[in-house]
Amino acid sequence: TDAVIVPGYEATAAASSELRETLEDLCASPTDASLNTAQQAWRDARAPVMRSEATWFGPFVDRRSEGLMAWPQTDPERIEAMLVNNPATTEDDVRNGLASTQRGLGAIEYLLFAPDTLDLLSDSSASRCGYLIALGLLIESEANSILETWTKGEDGDVPYSGYFTGRASSSLITTQAVAELVRTQVFLTRTLVDMHLAAALGLREGGPDLSAIPGGDGFNALDDLRNEVLGLRDMYVGADGDDGLGISDIVKGLSAETDERMRESFENSLKAIDAVEGPLRVAMSERPEQVQAVYDRLRELQVTLNTEVVSLLGVSVGFSDTDGDSMR
Repeated sequence: TDAVIVPGYEATAAASSELRETLEDLCASPTDASLNTAQQAWRDARAPVMRSEATWFGPFVDRRSEGLMAWPQTDPERIEAMLVNNPATTEDDVRNGLASTQRGLGAIEYLLFAPDTLDLLSDSSASRCGYLIALGLLIESEANSILETWTKGEDGDVPYSGYFTGRASSSLITTQAVAELVRTQVFLTRTLVDMHLAAALGLREGGPDLSAIPGGDGFNALDDLRNEVLGLRDMYVGADGDDGLGISDIVKGLSAETDERMRESFENSLKAIDAVEGPLRVAMSERPEQVQAVYDRLRELQVTLNTEVVSLLGVSVGFSDTDGDSMR
């Protein structure tokens, strides 16, 4: 955890603070330059959030942080109605008064990447900027709270990282920690392969459905996918590709062949993602064979993980705590 999970949440907290600052600067002076800076800060904040998705368990689930920071759907109509009728302009308003589809990075994306963003920020009432800044404050606050729970503990409890390193009295390191990591990987690959790519490509019932690919006018879905796969690889092989601190260290001792297949699947998946030209939804329509290649490589990864790795480690896989929420 000290080498992979905690640094991921540290990166999320730092990028969230930078995003909040750029949103404040944008609202203080709405210009092309400040908008471009805020849009880039949004991308920079989204990267560590999506890369940490393979660690969305424990405090992240307990706090229901996905609904505060990174809910996959956004509802523009509800956002606009709220801004007209009962604007949420404080962190507390957003946290306790709005739905998940009106919060998080998705809501910020909707506000930042609209064609008329600068006009709306310059000409509308203070409610739009108040809402935008409140969104940033909530993400920053939540990112820091998750990090603190991992590193310092909450309400007098031990740091959550202690349950993975053996420092806590009821350490999970021998069995439950590994099972938690593997189950989260299984659920995430299910979301990426079955809920997103298979549905978008029309490999499930009902034909191709581009709405299965999350995201809005920021067109960040391909980067999101790459970061999600990088996060899966981080948890499997360790930080920076291979440091002996990932699940691979256990799998390799049980089956070198399975470990090699997993490693090859990660590399092949990332190569396929990097070969996709343009935004993911555009590629889905104009170059579907490139996206099909991504699906095929990730499907190979999913099969090896769900069968060989799960069996070798004796992990029981049921339903995720957020399995219903993962229908993206």
